[in-house]
Amino acid sequence: MRQLKEYNRKLAVKYARIWALYRNPKYKDYDPWGGDCTNYISQCMHAGGIPFDHDGKDELQKWYWYSDSSRTPSWTAADPFGRYILNNNNENTQNKGIYAVIAEYNELELGDIIQLIYQGKAYHTMIVTEVLLDDRNYLIDYLICQHTEDLLDFPLSEKIGERKYIKILGYY
Repeated sequence: MRQLKEYNRKLAVKYARIWALYRNPKYKDYDPWGGDCTNYISQCMHAGGIPFDHDGKDELQKWYWYSDSSRTPSWTAADPFGRYILNNNNENTQNKGIYAVIAEYNELELGDIIQLIYQGKAYHTMIVTEVLLDDRNYLIDYLICQHTEDLLDFPLSEKIGERKYIKILGYY
């Protein structure tokens, strides 16, 4: 029987904060080709312990990056990334890799993902780096980090557009 492994949210957030305003030289910067946001978020999740996934039937069902010429669209492009992480695993699959589900706004935790959506397609990806609560423990806002307009601990409430909230449950 498969065992769900834990996503290290703290390590993902630590990486997100270190590299929010810079580029890790180990990876290509995709800003000149439409944006680096999803490449950066994939790096954060990988830093959080999620291993590369080479097991899908085609490139859209895998998730990895070794170089610009050895990578998957799900690593670097917002819409393929969102489709991969939400469709890769469920209770009935035997796939390896990320297991994530659609969440409600108030269900997000550190290291969870938010995508901006236009006409049904994701075009931008961000990571939750802080959950802001008031003195009664009620949710006030989230802080996010992102690339392609680099932002470090920016209030999610300041972002405009339709959103998709994605909870990372772990990986197989």
